[in-house]
Amino acid sequence: MPNAADKLKRRLSGYWKMEAGNVLLLPVFLLFLSKGNLGWVSALCIIPMSVMLAIGAYYWRAKLKRLEHHSYRFSDAISLIARLQWPVLGLILIACLGLCFAWVTPGLFTGDWDKGAATFAAIMAVLEYVNYYHRQLQHFDHNEDFQRLLSGNGLRPSQMAKDLKIYHGR
Repeated sequence: MPNAADKLKRRLSGYWKMEAGNVLLLPVFLLFLSKGNLGWVSALCIIPMSVMLAIGAYYWRAKLKRLEHHSYRFSDAISLIARLQWPVLGLILIACLGLCFAWVTPGLFTGDWDKGAATFAAIMAVLEYVNYYHRQLQHFDHNEDFQRLLSGNGLRPSQMAKDLKIYHGR
């Protein structure tokens, strides 16, 4: 019977692979749905979404490596993640501003699928940013988290936010 550490390792192994896969799968899926007809606004929104997914994959892989190898320098990983916080937030804000501009300016989208793809990507970028850098939004993949959500105890700080707080010495 696997112990708690083995279960956590297996879960983290799945998390980082899922996020890494989504870095490629989500843009390809949006491109497929639009029949290859995505414009610059969608690209502008897909970039920060993909960056956030890559940060998530990197974070979960670093957490797993720390569990597997006590000599792993997790501080190097969390340092990079901390340095990326403001640049990625800037990318998200630029994408959201570009999206809002495109929504009110006729002719900037190549069609409805482009508008949908850009909107989806921008929303995903914002949600991933909050989910990793601030509050855990994802509660469907772990029963304990889901039960906490149903109990009305609110959204807890994300694991990455806790690690960043320790990194920053707060």
